[in-house]
Amino acid sequence: MKGNRQKRRQKGQFFVEGVRSINQLRRRPDWRVDALLYSAERRRSGWARDVLSEIDTPVHLELTDSLMEKLSDKEEPSEILAVVRIPDRGASDLRLAGTGLLVVLDRASNPGNLGSILRSCDAFGVGGVVLTGHSVDPYDPVVIRASVGAFFSVPVVELAGRQELDAWLGELERAVPSLLILGTSAKATDPLSDCGLAGPAVLCFGNETMGLSAWLKTRCHRLAGIPMRGVATSLNLACAVTAVLYEADRQRAGSRATGRGMPKP
Repeated sequence: MKGNRQKRRQKGQFFVEGVRSINQLRRRPDWRVDALLYSAERRRSGWARDVLSEIDTPVHLELTDSLMEKLSDKEEPSEILAVVRIPDRGASDLRLAGTGLLVVLDRASNPGNLGSILRSCDAFGVGGVVLTGHSVDPYDPVVIRASVGAFFSVPVVELAGRQELDAWLGELERAVPSLLILGTSAKATDPLSDCGLAGPAVLCFGNETMGLSAWLKTRCHRLAGIPMRGVATSLNLACAVTAVLYEADRQRAGSRATGRGMPKP
């Protein structure tokens, strides 16, 4: 189950390891933990004892050291592994509250990139991430590890088809007339700094190799590019998302400083 997407979905569960991720589970009772796994042959640290007492779960499984080594992805096996329930989420669970920012990833394929993107989204207060098309599994262990705990703070929703994405974007547009749907493209002529990002926005990013789909480009209100001065024509996807989120935060800080504030989503 741990390394197999199909089995994770069949079971409705995924594995979590690492101190930062486990600590997030301690603080987030909205995530259902089905089981905690640990070695019966190793003396448990104070941290491990606290985790076992604080996380509410129906099952504690004592395993051998050798089995914990096989289950762990770390060089030094994790002291505790958690089996967590995959939440039942839909697009209606995403809100433009707070910073008024949402991110759409069109066919993102690299789990390390997705984990890093969730880390950036958490840092800049993004309300949620939508994965569309045939994309990486957000419950891949690499995603969770790369997010360094941010995975549990940023809601992720999967919308497989174009019709679902179009309907969701349409609902947002009707609910928030000032909404900007911004796409990023290496071929866009508008620089990112010229795009008004001080208000509510859905930021769309494409596949690591092919970029945004032709349809999603037409669905965006505006396309913007990140100015490049070197020989590279594009940034790594996680770097691009971070750059755009930083620019949005910069523009919003400027609006606050001038007293205009951010339009309410």
